Amino acid sequence: MSELEATRQALAEAVAHASRAAELARLLEDYRRRLDEAARAEAEAQTRLRETEQRLRLAERHLTRLAKNLAEQRFQTEVAQWKLESVRANRWLRLGGAINASGKNPARLARELRSVRAPVKRRPAPKRSDFPPEVPDLEPKQRDVVDPAPAPKVSTPLADGFVVPKGPTARPYMTVACIVDRQTEALLRYEWRQVTNFGPDNWRAMLDQHQPNLLLVESVRPGHRQGNGGRWLEALALETRDLRDLLEECGRRGIRTLFWHSGGPVSAFAPAAMYFDHVFTFSEARAREWRSALRRDQVGVLPHAVQPRVHNLVPAVDGGRTDEVVTLGEVPPAALGLPAKGDAEAATGPGWRPLPGQRPDDKISYDDLLTAYRRPAVVVAGPDADPRTLAELAACGTPVFEVPKPNPTRRMEPVVGEVEALVADAGRRAVLGHLAWRASVSVTPLLDPILDTVGLPSVRGGRDVTVIAAVRDEGELDHLLSQLRHQVYAPVQLVLVAEGVDPAVAEKAASGCAADVVVRGGDGHATRGAALGRALRLADGDLVAVFDPRDLYGEHYLADMVRYFDCVDTEIIGKASFYAHIAGANATLLRQPGADHRFLPELAGPTIVARRPLLTELGIADLSEEWDETLMRQCREDGIRVYSADRFSYVCRRDSSEHRLLRSAELQGYVPAEPLAMI
Repeated sequence: MSELEATRQALAEAVAHASRAAELARLLEDYRRRLDEAARAEAEAQTRLRETEQRLRLAERHLTRLAKNLAEQRFQTEVAQWKLESVRANRWLRLGGAINASGKNPARLARELRSVRAPVKRRPAPKRSDFPPEVPDLEPKQRDVVDPAPAPKVSTPLADGFVVPKGPTARPYMTVACIVDRQTEALLRYEWRQVTNFGPDNWRAMLDQHQPNLLLVESVRPGHRQGNGGRWLEALALETRDLRDLLEECGRRGIRTLFWHSGGPVSAFAPAAMYFDHVFTFSEARAREWRSALRRDQVGVLPHAVQPRVHNLVPAVDGGRTDEVVTLGEVPPAALGLPAKGDAEAATGPGWRPLPGQRPDDKISYDDLLTAYRRPAVVVAGPDADPRTLAELAACGTPVFEVPKPNPTRRMEPVVGEVEALVADAGRRAVLGHLAWRASVSVTPLLDPILDTVGLPSVRGGRDVTVIAAVRDEGELDHLLSQLRHQVYAPVQLVLVAEGVDPAVAEKAASGCAADVVVRGGDGHATRGAALGRALRLADGDLVAVFDPRDLYGEHYLADMVRYFDCVDTEIIGKASFYAHIAGANATLLRQPGADHRFLPELAGPTIVARRPLLTELGIADLSEEWDETLMRQCREDGIRVYSADRFSYVCRRDSSEHRLLRSAELQGYVPAEPLAMI
């Protein structure tokens, strides 16, 4: 047995030696290959150097020849100038000029003749030696060395602050003539091509020029934000025939007509509404009133909503949020800790001021009001506050503290302390503002069934999402699938490149996560960027979302990111500010605090959601972890704006503290990462 055991050991050692020899041979062959590549590269560099030196010598000879030609031209020019001066100094030529100039004046002729007789000093003829060729110095001038500026804590924004956008529109093929107030005009101006600059005196020319598909009339009330310059108020009250004539002409031209009751008493607008093809109101309760008033069942509901293009989380210009508190509506004095009567501060509260644009004499425009929505830290709303304004404030990320109606049987507790605590806690205000924005209702999808009822097609750009990812082992695969299964906005396609997992196993495990699953196996040596680039070429969705199987994605992650495409005009959205959890130190960092809701030069790769045609054109670099930096640099060079969204619903998880995570980061504490991803 000992001999057998010795034989086995000898064989094992021989196999080990053979393996090491094979490995050494492979390394040697690889080394030789690299040497050959280096030799070829050096030979190519030497060839390019010689070609460059030859071109330089030719350029120098050409430059010398040009310098000689220029010197000869200067000499010839100077010779011509000298000859001209000699001709002008000729005595007979000067004599003829003197006679012509003096005419019949003898005294003047005598003076001219004396000047002609005076001797003229001529300068010597120019010589070629006076004009040597001047070859310019090609040596670079020494420049002062400038010390590099320190890297900013937050990248310089490409654009900062909210401005009322010019477009685009959701349905550019549709034209709608509108008689609406300024608030509704801003609500609908990005839904179609909207025409509002017409009145009772020129509506026929408007119909001929714009040929609208729909006439939409709102229950416009008198005020500083009344629509169309207030020219239709008398017609809406049926004091003139202008509105009825307009509706009759729309009927003859086949233009649909729609009346929307957005507020005010039903009785004031019912006489005019009965002339319209369709009537809508803002709630089901009001719809029942309208059905009773019009004695017809075809009364629909178009609730109050917000316009993502103007009611969003983009901060105000020049500093953004302040620490002030504003009120909306009449806040009960008891809620402010004030006496019920006789106190001058009861209308606004201690140190608080009313929101601009709420008083009848306040002439602030609605565009300026959109900026005012983004200024205060907190809004305290009374029981009579306009619900439409509350919804717009919430969509702009402004926390709203609603005071309930006074209850005679229960004492109202002051809210001043709670409001001041909320003002002092910026982190909590950011979370509340984000949750309020997420809960707001966009008007864009609400108009689709309305247009179907009216009989007009509603076709908008798609929002289907393809998720692409590269997994290295079964642990990453299971974690990625768990992050996808709980998404509120489910992707329509999942494209996986599995490096360390059997493609059949990965496809079976991912079958319940998306409508279409595409799995491709890797060769085991591809970088993460190369794998993502391969997955990108197989994507079919309107949008492409890059997922990293190591990170945490909240259930609202995709829903929030897709919604930002309705808010800002951009092709690529991601996160520059986000939470990062270092497992080795059990520490959580906030990366680039303050870099959310801005156009920035760079985003984190695992948070990128982009329109597929553009991302496919840009491509993803064949790099392990720095592929996103290459992509962002290409966007900067091509002038493509990228938008940094909020810092919530995503946590980057790494085992060690990488330099990219530590740059411009603040320590949030030794807390787990899961709660942060759930916001």
